[in-house]
Amino acid sequence: MLRSPLLLHIPHASTRIPDDAFGDFVVDRDTLDAELLRLTDRFTDALYGDGFPSAQIVAADVSRLVVDVERFADDAHEPCAVHGMGAVYVRTSSGAPLRAISETRRAQLMNEYYWPHHQRLDAMAARALEQFGRCVIIDAHSFPVVPMPTQVDVGDPPEIGIGTDAMHTSAELAEVVHTFFTDRGFRVGVNRPFAGALVPNAYYGLDRRVQSVMIEVRRDPYMDERTGERLPGFADVQRVLTEFRALLETWSLARGSNA
Repeated sequence: MLRSPLLLHIPHASTRIPDDAFGDFVVDRDTLDAELLRLTDRFTDALYGDGFPSAQIVAADVSRLVVDVERFADDAHEPCAVHGMGAVYVRTSSGAPLRAISETRRAQLMNEYYWPHHQRLDAMAARALEQFGRCVIIDAHSFPVVPMPTQVDVGDPPEIGIGTDAMHTSAELAEVVHTFFTDRGFRVGVNRPFAGALVPNAYYGLDRRVQSVMIEVRRDPYMDERTGERLPGFADVQRVLTEFRALLETWSLARGSNA
Protein backbone atom coordinates (compact mmCIF):
# COMPACT_ATOMS: atom_id res chain seq x y z
CA MET A 1 0.00 0.00 0.00
CA LEU A 2 1.16 3.50 -0.83
CA ARG A 3 0.78 6.11 1.89
CA SER A 4 -0.15 8.85 -0.60
CA PRO A 5 -0.55 9.52 -4.34
CA LEU A 6 2.84 11.27 -4.38
CA LEU A 7 5.71 9.62 -6.26
CA LEU A 8 9.33 10.69 -6.61
CA HIS A 9 11.09 10.26 -9.93
CA ILE A 10 14.89 10.55 -9.65
CA PRO A 11 16.41 10.01 -13.10
CA HIS A 12 19.92 11.47 -12.92
CA ALA A 13 21.45 10.79 -9.49
CA SER A 14 23.27 7.57 -10.37
CA THR A 15 26.94 7.52 -11.32
CA ARG A 16 26.99 3.79 -12.08
CA ILE A 17 28.39 2.66 -15.43
CA PRO A 18 28.25 -1.14 -15.74
CA ASP A 19 31.49 -2.84 -16.74
CA ASP A 20 30.13 -3.97 -20.09
CA ALA A 21 29.19 -0.38 -21.02
CA PHE A 22 32.68 1.14 -20.74
CA GLY A 23 33.69 -0.26 -24.11
CA ASP A 24 31.06 1.88 -25.84
CA PHE A 25 32.85 5.14 -25.02
CA VAL A 26 35.44 6.72 -27.30
CA VAL A 27 36.75 9.21 -24.69
CA ASP A 28 39.45 8.60 -22.10
CA ARG A 29 38.61 8.00 -18.45
CA ASP A 30 39.42 11.57 -17.35
CA THR A 31 36.98 12.95 -19.92
CA LEU A 32 34.35 10.41 -18.90
CA ASP A 33 34.78 11.34 -15.23
CA ALA A 34 34.44 15.03 -16.11
CA GLU A 35 31.21 14.31 -17.96
CA LEU A 36 29.91 12.33 -14.98
CA LEU A 37 30.66 15.27 -12.70
CA ARG A 38 28.94 17.78 -14.98
CA LEU A 39 25.93 15.71 -15.97
CA THR A 40 25.04 13.81 -12.81
CA ASP A 41 22.38 15.35 -10.58
CA ARG A 42 24.53 14.30 -7.67
CA PHE A 43 22.82 13.82 -4.29
CA THR A 44 19.30 14.43 -5.61
CA ASP A 45 18.31 11.03 -4.19
CA ALA A 46 19.20 12.29 -0.71
CA LEU A 47 18.00 15.87 -1.23
CA TYR A 48 14.51 14.89 -2.34
CA GLY A 49 14.06 11.36 -1.04
CA ASP A 50 15.50 11.19 2.47
CA GLY A 51 12.82 9.71 4.74
CA PHE A 52 10.35 9.04 1.92
CA PRO A 53 9.05 5.48 1.39
CA SER A 54 11.22 3.59 -1.08
CA ALA A 55 8.04 2.03 -2.50
CA GLN A 56 7.13 5.49 -3.82
CA ILE A 57 10.50 6.30 -5.43
CA VAL A 58 11.55 5.38 -8.96
CA ALA A 59 15.26 6.07 -9.43
CA ALA A 60 17.39 5.22 -12.44
CA ASP A 61 19.73 2.29 -11.84
CA VAL A 62 22.52 3.60 -14.08
CA SER A 63 24.10 6.89 -15.06
CA ARG A 64 22.43 8.97 -17.73
CA LEU A 65 25.66 8.46 -19.71
CA VAL A 66 24.51 4.87 -20.18
CA VAL A 67 20.83 5.59 -20.83
CA ASP A 68 18.87 8.74 -20.03
CA VAL A 69 15.46 7.61 -18.81
CA GLU A 70 14.18 11.20 -18.84
CA ARG A 71 14.29 11.41 -22.64
CA PHE A 72 11.74 10.24 -25.15
CA ALA A 73 12.73 6.84 -26.53
CA ASP A 74 12.45 7.97 -30.15
CA ASP A 75 15.05 10.58 -31.09
CA ALA A 76 12.60 12.00 -33.62
CA HIS A 77 10.44 13.16 -30.69
CA GLU A 78 13.28 14.18 -28.37
CA PRO A 79 14.51 17.81 -28.65
CA CYS A 80 17.81 17.02 -26.89
CA ALA A 81 18.72 14.47 -29.57
CA VAL A 82 19.84 17.34 -31.83
CA HIS A 83 22.71 17.79 -29.36
CA GLY A 84 23.55 14.08 -29.42
CA MET A 85 21.93 13.74 -25.99
CA GLY A 86 18.78 11.72 -26.62
CA ALA A 87 17.96 8.58 -24.67
CA VAL A 88 21.39 7.18 -25.61
CA TYR A 89 24.06 9.90 -25.63
CA VAL A 90 26.56 10.02 -28.48
CA ARG A 91 28.00 13.48 -27.70
CA THR A 92 29.51 15.07 -24.62
CA SER A 93 28.09 18.20 -23.01
CA SER A 94 30.59 20.19 -25.12
CA GLY A 95 29.48 18.50 -28.35
CA ALA A 96 32.49 16.20 -28.80
CA PRO A 97 32.04 12.52 -29.74
CA LEU A 98 31.20 10.38 -26.69
CA ARG A 99 30.19 6.97 -28.05
CA ALA A 100 29.90 5.10 -31.30
CA ILE A 101 26.64 3.19 -30.93
CA SER A 102 25.06 0.87 -33.47
CA GLU A 103 21.28 0.53 -33.66
CA THR A 104 21.63 -2.99 -32.28
CA ARG A 105 23.64 -1.80 -29.28
CA ARG A 106 21.26 1.09 -28.69
CA ALA A 107 18.35 -1.34 -28.59
CA GLN A 108 20.25 -3.53 -26.13
CA LEU A 109 20.83 -0.62 -23.77
CA MET A 110 17.22 0.52 -24.04
CA ASN A 111 15.91 -2.97 -23.35
CA GLU A 112 18.20 -3.48 -20.38
CA TYR A 113 17.85 -0.12 -18.64
CA TYR A 114 15.33 2.27 -20.23
CA TRP A 115 12.22 0.18 -20.68
CA PRO A 116 12.40 -1.59 -17.27
CA HIS A 117 12.66 1.82 -15.60
CA HIS A 118 9.55 3.06 -17.36
CA GLN A 119 7.71 -0.16 -16.63
CA ARG A 120 8.38 0.43 -12.93
CA LEU A 121 7.15 4.00 -13.20
CA ASP A 122 4.00 2.95 -15.10
CA ALA A 123 3.27 0.27 -12.50
CA MET A 124 3.71 2.65 -9.58
CA ALA A 125 1.45 5.24 -11.19
CA ALA A 126 -1.16 2.53 -11.75
CA ARG A 127 -0.99 1.64 -8.05
CA ALA A 128 -1.51 5.27 -7.06
CA LEU A 129 -4.49 5.60 -9.41
CA GLU A 130 -6.03 2.38 -8.12
CA GLN A 131 -5.58 3.35 -4.48
CA PHE A 132 -6.28 7.10 -4.60
CA GLY A 133 -7.76 7.86 -8.01
CA ARG A 134 -4.87 10.21 -8.76
CA CYS A 135 -1.09 10.36 -8.97
CA VAL A 136 1.26 13.32 -8.42
CA ILE A 137 4.91 13.08 -9.43
CA ILE A 138 7.88 15.18 -8.37
CA ASP A 139 10.42 14.90 -11.19
CA ALA A 140 13.57 15.61 -9.16
CA HIS A 141 16.63 17.30 -10.68
CA SER A 142 19.50 19.69 -10.16
CA PHE A 143 21.37 21.89 -12.63
CA PRO A 144 24.84 23.44 -12.92
CA VAL A 145 25.59 27.15 -12.94
CA VAL A 146 27.37 26.95 -16.32
CA PRO A 147 24.61 26.36 -18.90
CA MET A 148 24.04 23.01 -20.53
CA PRO A 149 23.47 22.78 -24.30
CA THR A 150 20.00 21.34 -23.65
CA GLN A 151 18.74 24.33 -21.67
CA VAL A 152 15.86 26.32 -23.09
CA ASP A 153 17.10 29.42 -21.26
CA VAL A 154 20.75 30.33 -20.70
CA GLY A 155 20.22 33.70 -19.04
CA ASP A 156 20.73 34.53 -15.37
CA PRO A 157 19.89 31.17 -13.74
CA PRO A 158 17.18 31.01 -11.08
CA GLU A 159 17.81 29.18 -7.82
CA ILE A 160 14.82 26.91 -8.44
CA GLY A 161 13.46 25.91 -11.84
CA ILE A 162 9.91 24.60 -12.18
CA GLY A 163 9.04 22.54 -15.25
CA THR A 164 5.44 22.00 -16.28
CA ASP A 165 3.45 20.03 -18.83
CA ALA A 166 0.45 21.59 -20.58
CA MET A 167 -1.81 18.62 -19.80
CA HIS A 168 -0.25 17.01 -16.76
CA THR A 169 0.55 20.06 -14.58
CA SER A 170 -2.65 21.71 -13.44
CA ALA A 171 -2.72 25.45 -12.87
CA GLU A 172 -3.39 24.77 -9.20
CA LEU A 173 -0.38 22.47 -8.87
CA ALA A 174 1.88 24.96 -10.64
CA GLU A 175 0.68 27.74 -8.33
CA VAL A 176 1.19 25.67 -5.18
CA VAL A 177 4.76 24.88 -6.21
CA HIS A 178 5.62 28.42 -7.32
CA THR A 179 4.18 29.94 -4.15
CA PHE A 180 6.07 27.53 -1.89
CA PHE A 181 9.48 28.49 -3.24
CA THR A 182 8.88 32.21 -3.76
CA ASP A 183 7.48 32.53 -0.22
CA ARG A 184 10.81 31.18 1.03
CA GLY A 185 12.79 33.80 -0.86
CA PHE A 186 14.02 31.74 -3.81
CA ARG A 187 14.37 33.19 -7.28
CA VAL A 188 12.15 30.91 -9.34
CA GLY A 189 12.02 30.25 -13.06
CA VAL A 190 9.02 28.61 -14.72
CA ASN A 191 10.08 26.34 -17.59
CA ARG A 192 13.54 27.81 -17.27
CA PRO A 193 16.33 26.87 -17.40
CA PHE A 194 14.63 23.59 -18.45
CA ALA A 195 11.04 22.96 -19.49
CA GLY A 196 8.59 20.11 -19.11
CA ALA A 197 7.99 17.36 -16.57
CA LEU A 198 8.21 13.61 -16.99
CA VAL A 199 4.93 11.70 -17.18
CA PRO A 200 4.69 7.89 -17.16
CA ASN A 201 4.47 6.57 -20.71
CA ALA A 202 1.22 4.71 -20.12
CA TYR A 203 -0.57 7.95 -19.21
CA TYR A 204 1.22 10.64 -21.18
CA GLY A 205 -1.28 12.75 -23.08
CA LEU A 206 -4.11 10.46 -21.99
CA ASP A 207 -5.01 10.83 -18.31
CA ARG A 208 -5.14 14.13 -16.43
CA ARG A 209 -5.37 12.27 -13.12
CA VAL A 210 -1.61 11.80 -13.49
CA GLN A 211 0.04 15.10 -12.62
CA SER A 212 3.74 15.92 -12.70
CA VAL A 213 6.01 18.84 -11.91
CA MET A 214 9.75 19.05 -12.46
CA ILE A 215 11.91 20.70 -9.83
CA GLU A 216 15.42 21.83 -10.73
CA VAL A 217 17.56 23.04 -7.82
CA ARG A 218 20.73 24.95 -8.70
CA ARG A 219 23.75 23.02 -7.49
CA ASP A 220 26.08 25.70 -6.14
CA PRO A 221 24.27 26.24 -2.79
CA TYR A 222 24.73 22.59 -1.78
CA MET A 223 27.60 21.17 -3.88
CA ASP A 224 31.09 22.14 -4.97
CA GLU A 225 30.73 21.73 -8.73
CA ARG A 226 34.51 21.36 -9.17
CA THR A 227 34.79 18.33 -6.89
CA GLY A 228 31.27 16.95 -6.50
CA GLU A 229 31.52 17.25 -2.71
CA ARG A 230 28.70 18.41 -0.47
CA LEU A 231 28.86 21.95 0.92
CA PRO A 232 27.60 23.06 4.37
CA GLY A 233 24.48 24.39 2.62
CA PHE A 234 23.41 20.86 1.75
CA ALA A 235 21.37 20.46 4.94
CA ASP A 236 19.50 23.73 4.31
CA VAL A 237 18.56 22.75 0.75
CA GLN A 238 17.55 19.26 1.88
CA ARG A 239 15.36 20.71 4.63
CA VAL A 240 13.52 22.97 2.16
CA LEU A 241 12.98 20.13 -0.32
CA THR A 242 11.75 17.81 2.44
CA GLU A 243 9.30 20.47 3.54
CA PHE A 244 8.19 20.91 -0.07
CA ARG A 245 7.68 17.17 -0.48
CA ALA A 246 5.59 17.04 2.70
CA LEU A 247 3.44 19.95 1.50
CA LEU A 248 2.87 18.32 -1.88
CA GLU A 249 2.04 15.01 -0.25
CA THR A 250 -0.62 16.68 1.87
CA TRP A 251 -1.91 18.55 -1.17
CA SER A 252 -2.11 15.36 -3.22
CA LEU A 253 -4.10 13.59 -0.50
CA ALA A 254 -6.56 16.46 -0.25
CA ARG A 255 -7.35 16.73 -3.96
CA GLY A 256 -9.92 14.82 -5.95
CA SER A 257 -9.13 12.50 -8.83
CA ASN A 258 -9.33 15.37 -11.35
CA ALA A 259 -6.77 17.53 -9.51
